[in-house]
Amino acid sequence: MWLCDWYKKRNQPRPVPVERVRILALSMSLEDRVLLERLGKQHQWELRFTNSPREGFNLVSQIEFELILCDRNQPGYPWREVMGRLAASLPRSCILLVSHVNADYLCGDVLLQGGYDVLIRPLREKAVLQSIDAAVRFLSPTAGSGTIYQPRHPLNAK
Repeated sequence: MWLCDWYKKRNQPRPVPVERVRILALSMSLEDRVLLERLGKQHQWELRFTNSPREGFNLVSQIEFELILCDRNQPGYPWREVMGRLAASLPRSCILLVSHVNADYLCGDVLLQGGYDVLIRPLREKAVLQSIDAAVRFLSPTAGSGTIYQPRHPLNAK
């Protein structure tokens, strides 16, 4: 009898492992880190945090990230320089700027620097999920087919 049970368990279909999304967060505030960690656990993201742009530059030279969240208020570096360096070293990554400023000119500046979208602070769960889902779909249109959010084009992001 136990042999039949073992055989059934052995031949049950197993879920195919889903590729995890690798996200790097540069110099985020504590409250943003807490939200991102919680969402990362729920959605099985591979999430890394750095305390400075310099640490981020070192990390991206070793690991390729699909998404990079870049705080607008970087210590010691202007955000445009940080985004430009990241976009040059990781051309296949989506860079999202996190900012208190909600203005159309900022979206244009982000696109000019090689970025993808702007997340407005304070970060809200729904906005973070929508932006990350859209970026993942932009990078790989077949990924995220079961998601609930509609993709946004980076030029139409607000």
